[in-house]
Amino acid sequence: MRPEDLTGPDREQWLSKPEAELRTLLEELHPEDLAQALNVIEEPDDVTRIMRALSVEMSAQVMERLSSDRQGDVLESVHKDQAVEILSEMAPDDRADLVQELPADQRETLLEHLRETAPQIAEEVHELSSYGEDTAGGLMTTEFVALQPSMRVEGAINEVRRASKREETEHIYYVYVLYGDKLVGVVSLRQLLLSEPDKRLEEIMETNVVRLAPTEDQEKVAVQIAKYDLSALPVVDDQGNMLGVVTVDDVVDVVIEEATEDAQRMGGVMPLEDSYLQTSFLTFIRKRVGWLVVLFLGEMLTATVMERHNIHAIAGLSVFVPLIIATGGNSGSQSSSLIIRALAVGEVRPRDWWRVLGRELGIGLVLGLA
Repeated sequence: MRPEDLTGPDREQWLSKPEAELRTLLEELHPEDLAQALNVIEEPDDVTRIMRALSVEMSAQVMERLSSDRQGDVLESVHKDQAVEILSEMAPDDRADLVQELPADQRETLLEHLRETAPQIAEEVHELSSYGEDTAGGLMTTEFVALQPSMRVEGAINEVRRASKREETEHIYYVYVLYGDKLVGVVSLRQLLLSEPDKRLEEIMETNVVRLAPTEDQEKVAVQIAKYDLSALPVVDDQGNMLGVVTVDDVVDVVIEEATEDAQRMGGVMPLEDSYLQTSFLTFIRKRVGWLVVLFLGEMLTATVMERHNIHAIAGLSVFVPLIIATGGNSGSQSSSLIIRALAVGEVRPRDWWRVLGRELGIGLVLGLA
C-alpha cells in the first residue's frame, strides 16, 4: 500500500478489506506518511476506520503527527478507553500538546477519564500543560535516563539497555547524573561506551552542563542546541532540579515553525496558527487586511502629494511614476527581508532600532540617487 491509495478514488476498495489484512497493509507505511494522508481525507468515518484498524503503538505514532483538528476528531470518534491507550503510548510532550489543543469541553471530558483510569498520566499532562506552549517547559519530555554519581559504567550501560527495552524513553542521547533530584553532570552514550567498565559516572561526567529554564523561549532553545551542537538539553528549575529534556527532533519543528512565521511576516501577513488549507476564510482576511490598510494609506499619501504638486503640468513625468513606486517597493522588500532575518537569528535586537533606521535611511537615499 502507498499513501496515495488512501487519498485516491480507490480508498473504499482498500478500506473494505478485513481488519487484520488492513492493519498489516497500513502498518507497512511510515507513520508520517500515514498521518499526512489522514490529514487530507475529508470523510471523518474513513479516518476513524483507519485509526481503529491500527495497533495501539502505531496509532500513537500517527496521532503525534496529525494536525490538531484531526487529532480532536479522532479522539472524539474512538472509545474513551482506546483514547487513553493511545495517549499512554505517546511521548509526554506530544501528549500534553494534544490535550492543550483540544476544545475546552472535550479536554475536560478526556482529562476526567484520564484521572479515573490513568492518574499518573493525567498528573503528567497537567504538569506539562502548566508551561507555555512556546517555552522549553512546553517542548520538554519527562522521559530520560537518570542515574546516581556512584554508579559504575557497566551498571549504567545495563540500565540504558533496560530503559530502552522497556521503551521508557523516546530518545536516549545522554545519561543525566543526578544527586537526589539535582542535576550534577551528564555523560554522552559515546563516552559511556568508551569508558572503563569499573569507573564511576562521577569520574567521567561533564559537570559544566548547558541547561535551560522551563520558561526559556523556544527560539532561544533552538539557538542553544545549534550553538553547542547538542542532541538534547536538560531543563531544570531554579534550584537545579531536573525537570525534563528538550530533544533535537522537537527543535527541528521549532526551526520550521519560526522560519514559516518569518516568511509570512516578510510577505506582510500576520503568522498563521494552522496550515494553509486548515486556516479559515475569515482568519485569512483578518491576518492580511492590516498591512493592506497600512499600504493603502501610504498610497493615498503618495496620490495626495502628486495632486498637490500638479504633475499634469509635466505630463511626460507621469510615465515614470509606476516605475518609481515599484522600485521603492522592491527596496522596501529588500530591507524587510534583511531585517526580519537578522532579528530571527539574533544579529539585531529590537533595541537596535535606531541604528537600523539610520543605516536603512542612508542606504535607501544612496540607492534612490543611483
